[in-house]
Amino acid sequence: MDLSGIWEGLLKVQPGVELKLLFTIEKTKDGYTSMLNIPQQGVTGLPIDSTTFSASGELEFVISSIKARFTGTLQALGGVAMIEGTFEQSGFKFPLALAPSLQPMPAGKSQDPIPPYPYISEEVEFIQQPDGFTLAGTVTRPKAAGKYPAVVLVTGSGSQDRDEAIMGHRPFLVLSDALTKAGIVVLRYDDRGFAKSKGDASAATTTDFALDAESAFVFLTNQPYVDKTKVGILGHSEGGVIAPIVASNNQEVGFIILMAGTGVDGMEVLKDQSAAILRAQGAPEAYINQIVALNESIYRMIIEPTVDVEVQKQKVAAKLASLGVGPEEVKAQIAALFSPWYRHFLMLDPAGYLEKTRVPVLVLNGTKDTQVTSTLNVPAIEAALIRGGNTQSTTIVYEGLNHLFQPAQTGSVEEYASIEITIDPQVLNDIATWILQR
Repeated sequence: MDLSGIWEGLLKVQPGVELKLLFTIEKTKDGYTSMLNIPQQGVTGLPIDSTTFSASGELEFVISSIKARFTGTLQALGGVAMIEGTFEQSGFKFPLALAPSLQPMPAGKSQDPIPPYPYISEEVEFIQQPDGFTLAGTVTRPKAAGKYPAVVLVTGSGSQDRDEAIMGHRPFLVLSDALTKAGIVVLRYDDRGFAKSKGDASAATTTDFALDAESAFVFLTNQPYVDKTKVGILGHSEGGVIAPIVASNNQEVGFIILMAGTGVDGMEVLKDQSAAILRAQGAPEAYINQIVALNESIYRMIIEPTVDVEVQKQKVAAKLASLGVGPEEVKAQIAALFSPWYRHFLMLDPAGYLEKTRVPVLVLNGTKDTQVTSTLNVPAIEAALIRGGNTQSTTIVYEGLNHLFQPAQTGSVEEYASIEITIDPQVLNDIATWILQR
């Protein structure tokens, strides 16, 4: 049987919580190639490292970027093809049955550029320093000979591909297209350990990812078509923290752009984020205050400096259990909350890096952003730049735009997929104009 097509199944991760997994399988001359979509988590086009289908009907997917594997057997149940199997991730096993999907995969959005492009687009690889693994990306550049201003795009939190693909949108693909058409060279790259990039993200923190971004910056600066004096870094969300980390340490950085970057420490960001998201969903203020206080109590347990980590884990586990969280979910929560990235992020304050940033800074945010709110973060960023003596900053807060810089109604994460626009055209124009004025 030819497995080509879209197969879907519901992964029951805990009572009452199900994730729809969509596997797209394509036949090749050597076998099959596949990718995974998880719409509820904004995962789109996640490459599957290997797809093996044996003559006896055994199917295996290996997805190393999220440390997952699916093994199943093709069966005909009531005349309908099914693949019954097990989905394994990070030591947890869940039963999963796949069936041919009756709904098409989400189509590309209207702003997605369509080849052939009016510029050069080429795959590149470069070495991350100091660890020596390979990062993969795409450079887009004008066709005409010359030396152009250039920018590196840095994604937000979580493992993401070079397009920063989320919920059917590819923001960095759209952004690179607009900037390159304006005469700017752009490098976007897959995060370490994801898609075509090597390396391991499991123990990496924001400061580790800053080394990746700086390696991308150094690579781009050394290209013959780039004006070395006009190379900068654009970071979105967590990337908006990474950009000033790099700029404060590398005097060659010509400018930075912070798209929904944070200005306060991670604990404050997460407290504010949970309140904003709940508020967008219409939750009562009393409930919001209760949740924020609960989250803060857990965060403080995680970073308590005088307590052993294992004791911290026991305290958090007991707290979660007291709230009715099941044993398996407690284990999963502990693994996430005590990951190196999470603990580091809770304590990471970008203010110190912003105070040391001397180059021109473009600060962008939207009034409907519920993940990194403009009311909390923009004033904090501006204050840190002023304390450091930086008089070269520009701030634009867009009315009605969300975390992805889409025109939004509530700003809730659930809206992202249903909005046709990937990035408001005014934002694209403002970024290009600002870079070209440097």
